Amino acid sequence: MLLAYGNTVCSRDWQIDERIPTGYCRVYYVLGGEVHYEDSQQRLCLQRDHLYIFPSAAPYHMRQNAENPLCCTFIHIDVFPSMVTDLIECPVNDGSALKHTLLALSCAIEAEDQALLHALVDVLEQYAYAHQLIAPPVHALSRILLFIDSHIDQEMTVGQLSAMAGYNEQYFIRLFRRHVGQTPYQYIISHRLKVAKTLLRKRETVSRAAEKTGYSDIKSFGRAFRQSVGISPSAFRKDYTVQP
Repeated sequence: MLLAYGNTVCSRDWQIDERIPTGYCRVYYVLGGEVHYEDSQQRLCLQRDHLYIFPSAAPYHMRQNAENPLCCTFIHIDVFPSMVTDLIECPVNDGSALKHTLLALSCAIEAEDQALLHALVDVLEQYAYAHQLIAPPVHALSRILLFIDSHIDQEMTVGQLSAMAGYNEQYFIRLFRRHVGQTPYQYIISHRLKVAKTLLRKRETVSRAAEKTGYSDIKSFGRAFRQSVGISPSAFRKDYTVQP
């Protein structure tokens, strides 16, 4: 699912600091700039004419040289129930199908052609799966992830989820963390907040966003949201702007 998009040269103060997994993937087609990426496994500098798919299920940081800012075509996509736990880097060769798809995507963004834009994003996702850039989720966990998503407004326990998957609780927690990048409890919280941010972007009220994501009151929702995002739900709803 497409969440955001753009063709941009970033402002001098741009940076990314995702301390909590986003639940969605940033995707960049890098056209220029000096950007330094870091996660728990690696540090690298983003390369021109490369496609990057950033983790949905792991924290990471990015900084740029303000004198040489990032220039890219970007999209944010939710590949749920798949999870991306590591940075994916892919060269974009001249004349390749990937290159033509990304150039068409950039043109669709400029033209604000929504139908074409969504169709090209679907093509790009299929390319990522076909070339094993993104792996499908473990079957046993896919059903659990879908259950969490469809019951995000309800209470659920790790014991309940492990029983559904057919594993003992401790093994289930280890399996879940290995493939999803978080414990089941951490994932439930982050998924609730991801859904809440989507609702707030669509101008849903704060109280309705809290209710639809399983929070019993606005205060507890506000505390969890501020801890994750750094601002209150109402400020996010009012001031949200798309950035790469």
